[in-house]
Amino acid sequence: MKQRNFELLCAAMLGFGQLCIMVGYDSESFILESVIHSIHERNPEKVSQYAGYYGQAVIFAAYMITCLFAPSILHISTSKSLLIFSAVAYTMFPFGFLFFNIYFYFFSAVLLGIGISFYFSGMNSYLSQHSTRETIESNVSISWSVGNCCLMISACILAGITSFTVPTIPTVTQNSNSTLQDPHKRSYSDNEIKMLSAAFSGISALAIVTFALMPSKSVENSLESAEKKHGFMDSLKLTCSTIISPKLMQLLPLTILGGFNVSFWLAIFPTAMHFTKSNASLIYIPAIYSLGAGLGEVLSKSRESRQHSTRFFSVGILISALSKRIKGFGLKPTMLIGALTVCIYCGLVHISTPFEAPMRPTSQDSIWIQQGYPLVFIISFFCGISDCCINGVRSVICALVLPQRRAQSYAVTRMYHAAACMICFFFSPIVPLYIYTFVLPVLSICSTFLLFRVVDSTVIMERKMTEQMNIVKIEVFKTNVQ
Repeated sequence: MKQRNFELLCAAMLGFGQLCIMVGYDSESFILESVIHSIHERNPEKVSQYAGYYGQAVIFAAYMITCLFAPSILHISTSKSLLIFSAVAYTMFPFGFLFFNIYFYFFSAVLLGIGISFYFSGMNSYLSQHSTRETIESNVSISWSVGNCCLMISACILAGITSFTVPTIPTVTQNSNSTLQDPHKRSYSDNEIKMLSAAFSGISALAIVTFALMPSKSVENSLESAEKKHGFMDSLKLTCSTIISPKLMQLLPLTILGGFNVSFWLAIFPTAMHFTKSNASLIYIPAIYSLGAGLGEVLSKSRESRQHSTRFFSVGILISALSKRIKGFGLKPTMLIGALTVCIYCGLVHISTPFEAPMRPTSQDSIWIQQGYPLVFIISFFCGISDCCINGVRSVICALVLPQRRAQSYAVTRMYHAAACMICFFFSPIVPLYIYTFVLPVLSICSTFLLFRVVDSTVIMERKMTEQMNIVKIEVFKTNVQ
């Protein structure tokens, strides 16, 4: 098999594994606080009403702490081992909702936080071992694009189970399996929770097999060798020194933006829609929202035919294709697209969502228009584009900005990302919606300007390194001739 085809196979398998684990994780993030709120309404002593938010805060606290040690663990293990462990952790979290217990819930949240850190460390290391400088942007985009098809699969699961378990017109009942106890919001019955959990944990388990079957051999001239150059403690010291690296500090707004952005569109805004009284009859909001975000991640062009075949283009694949033709397209232009879409969806959320919706069930009106399925779809579509672009840019720049400490730079930026998510979820019960819709656009603009500076300095660094290598080659050639 040609090296390029081998790289594509590795990126596609990695993306499929991501698809499997994210089907459950992303979908459950959409509805987690609403599910917990529903359980609390039926049995207040069983769980706190805001345990959904606090559980996600625990996930990202564990994620943040583990990021400090993940590169060191990677140096005494392999990227595949970390990926397999992460798949187990992703499977355990939704599995716990089959027989909900508060202690197992928080235990699986901690385990999932560790698994997320291991996944991204393993993913970035695996991509670096199976990519060259010329193909890293393309491979990252392809892997991310395949992985983000999970949202469309999630939409099908959510729509199918909702149509099977929930009446078309919600009614208020008193039994333990009631569809809606509170007319201000969408609630979830015990049967619906168990069916969703079984589906999510079953699909997540497929990732364990996929990661186990992925090829281990790295490609020639890869960005990262599979050979271990540091021990556990040496790698830990490198990670600690990388935390205060000036180059990574310049990327701090970008990593915080990624954390705030994913926390808001993945969990806080979907919860706000569920907590809005006027949306109580819109029982398919999670499915429509997941479909829109998935299409935003995946579709950007209609299909185009070439002879007898049909090709589908995605944001990720489009970025991959343009990266081959336009040098550096995966950085500055992609970041501009991401920042613009953040501003657009925040504006739409601002005018259509009640002020207190993320904090509690509310009958408050929005400042301009009410939400419906078309508007929910449009908002989620732009959310998906922004997430794809911001994560793609971060993955690419981390592979380039500190070539000798690539694993450490991935881990540190993810640690900042997790810290931002943890802060978001911890304060979500008391933070009104408009704080998010103002902070995210401002942060996206600041992140764009600072990223441009880092990209320019990285280009200069690479040019100097290339010139030095050419000088060395010339001197070696002259020596051999003499």
